[in-house]
Amino acid sequence: MTDIELPIGLTPRVGAEFHLVRWTRGHDVWTAETILAVYVSSTADEWEVDHLGRRRRLPRQEWLRFTP
Repeated sequence: MTDIELPIGLTPRVGAEFHLVRWTRGHDVWTAETILAVYVSSTADEWEVDHLGRRRRLPRQEWLRFTP
């Protein structure tokens, strides 16, 4: 994996729980999908997380970090 520099404060520490949200458009309405995941690592394009005991790679363009 290539090392990248990410701005301090935007990337959780390894093992920390954090929230992600993505918006999907239905016929007439936008719907938010949120998950609480454990941070594993990231690149400029993806989050790598543990969600419900499963490792997942989530595109950063779809999944945004948020604070509930």
